[in-house]
Amino acid sequence: MFNKKRVISTVLILLMLVTAGATGFFIHKVQANQVNELNMFKKLFVILDLVKRSYVEETDADELLTGAIDGMLETLDDPYTGYLPPQDFENMQEEFEGKYGGIGIVITMKDEQLTIVSPMEDTPGERAGLLGGDMIVAIDGVDTKGMGMQKAVGMMKGEAGTKVTLTIKRLIDQEEDQANKEKENGDKFNKFDVEIIREDIELSYVSSEMKEGNIGYIRLTQFIDHVGEKVADEIDKLHKEGAKAFILDLRNNPGGLLGEASKVASNFIDKGAVVYVKERGKAKEAVPLFRGIKSIDEPLVILVNGGSASASEIVTGAIQDNHRGVIVGDKTFGKGVVQSVVPLADGSAVKLTTAKYYTPAGRFIHHQGIEPDVKIKYNPDTEIDDQLEKAIEILEEKLN
Repeated sequence: MFNKKRVISTVLILLMLVTAGATGFFIHKVQANQVNELNMFKKLFVILDLVKRSYVEETDADELLTGAIDGMLETLDDPYTGYLPPQDFENMQEEFEGKYGGIGIVITMKDEQLTIVSPMEDTPGERAGLLGGDMIVAIDGVDTKGMGMQKAVGMMKGEAGTKVTLTIKRLIDQEEDQANKEKENGDKFNKFDVEIIREDIELSYVSSEMKEGNIGYIRLTQFIDHVGEKVADEIDKLHKEGAKAFILDLRNNPGGLLGEASKVASNFIDKGAVVYVKERGKAKEAVPLFRGIKSIDEPLVILVNGGSASASEIVTGAIQDNHRGVIVGDKTFGKGVVQSVVPLADGSAVKLTTAKYYTPAGRFIHHQGIEPDVKIKYNPDTEIDDQLEKAIEILEEKLN
């Protein structure tokens, strides 16, 4: 017989578990519309109780609930939204702290395929020759089809000195010679294995050096806490060394914190909004410049490529729309949505797309990317960085 009391008890307990740590929003809503909410969730908890009581093998309530949450979020068909179990949330926090054991790549889901956004600078992934746009079709022989990003990250992380093998599918460049295409029997992709030894990844996110001709070069690899101020510090240092023009290198920078994008842009722009953010049902809201940073007005070039995403595109769009500098390189990745991470009481979290962003001129660049003002293809097979050389050439002309 159906045990009505048991089901209601299960409903109430699980409602408390799910809503704990969520600022009381759902709890308040249940109190205000208790009948409607119970009707909404009744089917889920009836099925949960049925599985626990009657399935042929013993089940785990936590795994069932996690599966239900995963399924709910997957119906949004958004690769940037997902549930983070406690270990996955901890892994994400480690990455923003800049210390973890792994190979040093940033991944996303693109066209339902696990895809590399960019390898991080001076990491095993970069040294192994991985590129933005590479598709990871297997990890240690395990097919990644249908695999969530957090599971993939967990498989690629590990103790320094251990090995991981990625099976990569890479689009053959249209400008490659015909013989290479024939070798692949006309296939548009190369498929190959890359064996990588994990290391302790500890990233320095901002670095700088002087180039010839009084040109200051700043490399920014990710938008984590305080990089805006660190860029300002590097500008001051380069000014003291005689810099009269600047290059900001955002190539293979996968993005990061929206607030830090505002700070970085504030080093080069003195008025207007950095970006506009639009949440559901609301008007566009301007993200202002950070007034704690003083902008410079010297000539500027921004370097970008297909691995420049998210916050990198926010800065690039702001510079381009304000005609503040010249954008050089390849088209950017094309990520025009903002995520919020909501921690839950049990150590897990939900990462949820909560807004779209638009450049100051109103461009929505999601899946479109930003076209550079000067398009120069990077050739990894030569020792000369043609994109950087072009940036230097542009600034030398402006200074002369």
